[in-house]
Amino acid sequence: MSEDKSLLRYDALQEVVNIGGGHAATALSKMIGKKVEMDVPLVQLLPYEKVYETIQSDDTIVKVVLSKLIGGEYGVFLFVIDPKDAEALAHMVLPDYAELSEHLVDSALKELSNILVQSFLQAVMQLIDKPLFASVPVMTMDMFGSILSSVYMEQSQFSEEVLIIKNNFYSEGHIIEGSLYFVPKPKVLEALLQELGI
Repeated sequence: MSEDKSLLRYDALQEVVNIGGGHAATALSKMIGKKVEMDVPLVQLLPYEKVYETIQSDDTIVKVVLSKLIGGEYGVFLFVIDPKDAEALAHMVLPDYAELSEHLVDSALKELSNILVQSFLQAVMQLIDKPLFASVPVMTMDMFGSILSSVYMEQSQFSEEVLIIKNNFYSEGHIIEGSLYFVPKPKVLEALLQELGI
């Protein structure tokens, strides 16, 4: 692929993610009743094997919220967070008086993941004028490599690339951090880019 084509692909994906991040910041602000700001999201399109080399070691224990796109053979979203950061994040999105339990922490993570996924899908739908829906989120905790490889095997097919979206949101000086991965079915990203005119 030419350098110009690669840049166009990146710019198109960055624009979608910027729009989605804006939607997410607005939704998070309404959810917690506080102003939420965000950095420019990091967008990377990486070959599967490069994810472990550059983003996350395969033996790192993580909490992951999985959401499958439904209504078509598209792929799976993974919201990934370090377990040590999960409780701090839950403190931000739950009322101050809430007594945190593992169930409440997991519920907060699912809700945050749902906001990020739906915001991204809303941004895509604005541009391609097609309905996209995600399944009810499911929580799991395991080694990152085990989860990512399981997602690939469950899809029965393999795409060469993984779309990684890293959003940092801030509220009153505190960071809401997490990485959103999209593991697509084969040719899904190419089809999406064609819909975007790339």
